[in-house]
Amino acid sequence: MKPVLEAIEKRRSLRSYTGEPLEKWQIDNIIKAFMYAPSAMNYRPCHLIVVQDKEMLKKLSQVTPYAKMIEKAGAAFVICCDLEKSRWWVEDCSAATENILIEVADMDLGACWVQVRSIAEEMEPERTVKELLGIPKNFRVLNIIAVGVPKKYKDKHSEKETDEERLHWERF
Repeated sequence: MKPVLEAIEKRRSLRSYTGEPLEKWQIDNIIKAFMYAPSAMNYRPCHLIVVQDKEMLKKLSQVTPYAKMIEKAGAAFVICCDLEKSRWWVEDCSAATENILIEVADMDLGACWVQVRSIAEEMEPERTVKELLGIPKNFRVLNIIAVGVPKKYKDKHSEKETDEERLHWERF
């Protein structure tokens, strides 16, 4: 099996961390994974904010009920996009997010995608993150990725999880 498939097999949402900080090489690898992500028309509109400050991690952990794990993460990575550069911001940020999640799995760290993007009229989590981190008005925030040394690992994906009913050849 190719190493990238091994990392994809290991990739799970892990929400419980030891609180240890990430090492510089780990953060550097995550940044590279983000930078190498594709984007529509190669506009490269996405931006990454690396957060390691414990006080800020605590504040980010309170922006939504689903963000509590951020407080004990070794770092958080906020993915946002310049709307003046691309209208495909959700797709572009999602590609960058998945690159990060796969790289994190490959390094045997844990991660969880925390949704921040507002999909309804209520925009409080996104507005709060923008205020906390000084993100410009013309930007949208897709998510925060909590990354840390996991307290425990989940089993990797297995062939038993494949669902042939979702696979179609040539036509639905």
